[in-house]
Amino acid sequence: MAKVAWRLGRRFQDKLELLRLCACYGGLTPFRGGLVKVNTSVPGAPVLHLRHAQPDTILMVEVLMEQDYRCLEALSFTPTSILDIGGNIGLGSFYLKTLFPQAQITGFEPSPSEFERLMANYAEWSGCRAFQNAIGDVDGAHLRFAVHPDRTGGQHVLGAGESGDWHEIQVTARRVDALIHEGLVTVPDLVKMDIEGAEVMALQGFGSYLSQVRAFVLETHSAELHAHCIRLLTDAGHTVLSDVSRSPEARILFTEKRP
Repeated sequence: MAKVAWRLGRRFQDKLELLRLCACYGGLTPFRGGLVKVNTSVPGAPVLHLRHAQPDTILMVEVLMEQDYRCLEALSFTPTSILDIGGNIGLGSFYLKTLFPQAQITGFEPSPSEFERLMANYAEWSGCRAFQNAIGDVDGAHLRFAVHPDRTGGQHVLGAGESGDWHEIQVTARRVDALIHEGLVTVPDLVKMDIEGAEVMALQGFGSYLSQVRAFVLETHSAELHAHCIRLLTDAGHTVLSDVSRSPEARILFTEKRP
């Protein structure tokens, strides 16, 4: 297993080191079987477990180099409890740890291979735990979920009649309000969400607690879904603070409840 050390930061030299890491451990083409253990200087997250896989590299560039969630620096408060819905291998949670090292993070990731890496990372980090569930609007529902042996990104809930070349597994969905009622999670200060088109279902699963969450940062995956998310959040008292294009279809939406 390769072992390297780097420092996450804003300096040009820091980004060069991260780019070298991307080039050496993942690069521009996928290859299988390798794992990378990275030593970091991030408080509460001293080790980062990665895979030799192109999507992991792409996600690392998006989250750590391009800093897709840098809008969170504009939060008017410091969150102490965070839900990471669509945790993947934990790179989003890792970035959150760089901003809020004392926060308790609960991650949700239904894909078995991603959940394995997420658990490996959370085991090394303070105040983190994970559930292998999807988040939706029907508690306990069994959802058709797309995974692929040669892809480690883009897993998603399958719509009616949809499959393509994805492999199908069944995952159990939970409503956030049900998890809160059962005492498994508390009402979070901040929710980060990237779930490839299921964001409206997830928001509806918060029920009345949607208005109690102080901030959301989420990626939406169509214009229609984006507009629906804005309606749900503004109806719950949130103000849109940032709305940035991520790709032709995807946008990153940042909202906060402010007086």
